Formats: sequence, structure tokens, C-alpha cells
Amino acid sequence: MGIDEDIKRLRDCGVVRCGVLPLSAPTAAAIAKAFELRDNDACYREIDESTARSIAAEVLHRDQAYSVEIMTPDRAERLTAKFFEQFGAQARYFTNNWCPVTDATFDVGVIVIGAMQSGCLWVEDED
Repeated sequence: MGIDEDIKRLRDCGVVRCGVLPLSAPTAAAIAKAFELRDNDACYREIDESTARSIAAEVLHRDQAYSVEIMTPDRAERLTAKFFEQFGAQARYFTNNWCPVTDATFDVGVIVIGAMQSGCLWVEDED
């Protein structure tokens, strides 16, 4: 089982969109579309790696609606680190810019564009 499947299995509530595509993409919206997220570039803003890791770990750690713990912070950080290892040192990171990209009440995550592959770790929660 790969890290993407581990994340989906262990983040056992809400909708988890997690995976890797074997390509680099010109925009975050192009990757978003592949994961059935809104494909409007205005919805995404570039962030640094540290912020991206923090967002990813937090959405794995807690439910967005009620802040209920889903997994320990340590496990969330380990899963985040393994997911990010797939993209290399020159990767670019994006998150939504106060713009919902699904029909869920809460949605947040990270889109990663690497030199050789790109990916998405996005979570939707409802209240």
C-alpha cells in the first residue's frame, strides 16, 4: 500500500482526495481539475513548503468542522512528510485562497507541482 492509500485509510472521515500524477503542470488549477476540484486559478495561492506541510498535517490531524482529533499530530506529520517526499526539493505548493473548491461546507488542502510529478492532498468535511 502506498502513502496515498495510507492517508485515505487513516483519515477515516470526510472526503479525502489524495494522489500523485506522473507529470508537472503549468498551474495549480490543472492539477485541481484532475482531482475533481474547481479548476479556477483565482481560487489558489502559492505558499511556501513550511506552510504547506502545516496545512496538510492539520487536515490529517483534526476534523475541520469540530476540531475532533482523527489521528495523533505525530502520525499526521509522518504521513505529510512521506507524501511530500514524492515531489523533490524544487516543488511549488498551493492552497485555496478563501475560495471553496468543492461543494463541501469545509475544504482545504495542498496541491503540489514538482519537476517530474504533481499531486493533491485535499480534505472535505461537513458539519
